[in-house]
Amino acid sequence: MDRQTEIRLIKQALELKARGETQCHESTQTHATDRYISAAWFERENDMLFQRQPIALAAGAEIPNPGDYLSLEWVKGVPLLLVRGEDQQVRVFANACRHRNARLVATGESGCRKRFVCPYHAWTYDTRGNLAGAPDFERGFADLDKQKLGLVEFHCRELGGIVFFHPDRNAEVPEDLLAPEMASGFDYLKLATQRVYKRRSYVIKANWKILLEGGIEAYHFNVAHKNTLAPFFLGNISTWESWGDLQMRMILPKKPMLEAAELPEQAWDMRKMANIIFTLTPAVLLLAQPDNISLIRMVPLSPGETRIEEVLLVDPPQSGAEQWSEQELTIHETNHNLVHKILMEDWVLGETIQANMASGVVDEIHFGRFESALTWFHEQYAGLMALDDGVIARLA
Repeated sequence: MDRQTEIRLIKQALELKARGETQCHESTQTHATDRYISAAWFERENDMLFQRQPIALAAGAEIPNPGDYLSLEWVKGVPLLLVRGEDQQVRVFANACRHRNARLVATGESGCRKRFVCPYHAWTYDTRGNLAGAPDFERGFADLDKQKLGLVEFHCRELGGIVFFHPDRNAEVPEDLLAPEMASGFDYLKLATQRVYKRRSYVIKANWKILLEGGIEAYHFNVAHKNTLAPFFLGNISTWESWGDLQMRMILPKKPMLEAAELPEQAWDMRKMANIIFTLTPAVLLLAQPDNISLIRMVPLSPGETRIEEVLLVDPPQSGAEQWSEQELTIHETNHNLVHKILMEDWVLGETIQANMASGVVDEIHFGRFESALTWFHEQYAGLMALDDGVIARLA
């Protein structure tokens, strides 16, 4: 986000506030609840969304140094191991030993290693995925080529501080995948130089789309977040822009935005005046607040379950030291817990929504004109899913 864009977006938010309006779609939209509860829908999502296109997996800041690694699990239990090599390149491997398929590291584990040793028979791999050694290999496996027994690798690319991978091992991640406006926004946030403060991982009993939808509309702020977010924001006001597929940036103005009208433009600061949300769905949402960025990783497990992984990214210690000061740690811990509290306000509602949908008591949902980002998302979703009346009828 360059300075011109920052000023333009602040002006846009001020104009909306002056009119008592938000960014609207031309009409309401209605959808059947099948797309949230049907196993057939979920299977089509797995095929059309989760396997055929590049997926945002993590922030590069989660594995900043050579030897750093992070173990994740993707849709249908695909085990992934993200590793930054000695050449500073990030690679994504299957977290599976080529001997008997044992996992090299536990799911969710992170750390730093020069070698990955299988806990079953000690087959050992380097950070490039090569089989570096195996006990008594020459005697026991003389007819196998060690050079062909490296870890299974997925194509990946680090773009704008985000690691993308392609679930189809025969497909690549395009160099121009990330829209320039998104990359500029990540530069604005200094995403590449952030550090991980803490992570959280848990499962919510709701469809991933329900959880995502709660993150890209402000209509619910004054009700669902009346004691947390509502006192600091301008109610149901938001503005958003998108660039291809599911890449979107949303601005949620806070009350300090009103002060901009009385300040010279050079004093305008979006980070202080609004929360900024970037969607890299279906897996990653970024929430930028004044002094931290929450990476929210959503891994669909079934039509009614989603694994959530919260990662709080913060600036390096101001002193230049390796560790944050006590004051900085207090601020980071407070933010870590506050973000979780606010998310849980949405997630608990999401679980009740999922349960009600599954009960069949109501079979449709509606998006209002001022929930325009939800309409945009479902239009993009329909395109990626190649939905038409015939497909919908078969899935239902």
